[in-house]
Formats: sequence, structure tokens, C-alpha cells
Amino acid sequence: MSDIFHEAERDFKREQMKKLWERFGIVVIAIAVLIVAGTAGWRGYLHWQQSQANESGDLFFSALELAQQEDHSGAATALASLAESGPAGYKLLARFRAASEYAQAGDRAAGVAAFDAIAADGAVPTLYRNLARVRAGYLALDDGNRAAVDERVAALAVGEGPWRQAAREVAGLAAYSAGDLAAAETYFRQIADDRAATGEFQNRAQLMLSLIQSAKPPAAASGGDPS
Repeated sequence: MSDIFHEAERDFKREQMKKLWERFGIVVIAIAVLIVAGTAGWRGYLHWQQSQANESGDLFFSALELAQQEDHSGAATALASLAESGPAGYKLLARFRAASEYAQAGDRAAGVAAFDAIAADGAVPTLYRNLARVRAGYLALDDGNRAAVDERVAALAVGEGPWRQAAREVAGLAAYSAGDLAAAETYFRQIADDRAATGEFQNRAQLMLSLIQSAKPPAAASGGDPS
């Protein structure tokens, strides 16, 4: 008797499964197709990304070879093109290097403009935007325009920001070039007194402080009474 009940139960289950398949089978098939297609599409996208990255890497290193051959103008053009069309991983790096190559090619104005463009780009992380300001400030030094330097780095020279030493250095050099020894001394003293400053910054700061002292009138340098 129990076998009859088991057989009836199996028949009932088969009938239920048949009805469910008739009702939802097409949905199951569609989901399976979407999963397979989605997996294939994702793998295709990853392959395309890798291909783009490899191609961009080749272009980037080709541009660096041009720079090593002293073709800075050609390197800047190639890097600027990569910055426009390359993947995200290379775009920012190419923009920074292109700006440097413009300057190496003798076009400081183009270099400053390129760094300024990075600094003004809200899509670029703040850390790198501020680095671009410092780099633009260094290039602006060569033009002897202290105001242009201060416009880019003065705000970064205060506080505890990661670029404060570089900003203080470039601001101090601009002040020194403009003959403002007091301001220059303040900037380089801040570097010298900052325990977080690296040895290179410390050494250059001490050198500049020595130059500033030697450039002062004897009374000002010694702190004595000129009378």
C-alpha cells in the first residue's frame, strides 16, 4: 500500500514540475542566457581594458624615449595625446609629464598652463592638484614674477599639508629673487625648523639661510646697533 502512495506522490511532483516548467521555463532559460552573455561580455571588457592599458603603456614609454633623446617637444606632443585618449591610469601621469616636457622644450608658458589646468581640474584628487600648483610655481620662478609664484603656492606653504616644504621653498626662492630677504628667511627658517622636512629640503634651506645672512647689511646680519 505504501508503494502506491509513493508512486502517487512522485506522479504529483512530476506534474507540478511540468506545470512550473511550462510556466517559468522560458524565464529560467532567459536568465541562463543573460548570465552566460554577461560573463562573456565582462571577460571581453576586461580583455579590452588590458589591451588599452598595454597600448597606452607602449605609447608612454615611447614618449619617454623621445625625452631621453632630447626631443622634448615631440615627447610633450605624444604625452598630451595620451592624456586625451588614454585610460584613467595613464591620463594623469601623462598630463604631469607632458607639462614638464613643455618646459624642457623651452616653452615654460605652456608648461605652467598645463600644470594650471591640472590644478583647476575638479576631477583630479586634491593631493595631485596641489602638486600641480607647486610644479607651476617652480616654473613661474624663471619668469621672475613673484606674484605668479605666490598665487600658486602661498596657501600651501602654511599648515601641515604634504607639499608645504616644496611650497615654502619655491615661495622663499621667489622672495629672495625679489630682494625680500625677510620673507625669504621666514620661509627657509620654517623648513629648517620643521622636523618632518627631509634632508634635501633641510640642506637647501640651510644653504639659503646662509646666503640670506651674507646678503644682509652687516648691522642687520649681526643684529647690532648701526649707530
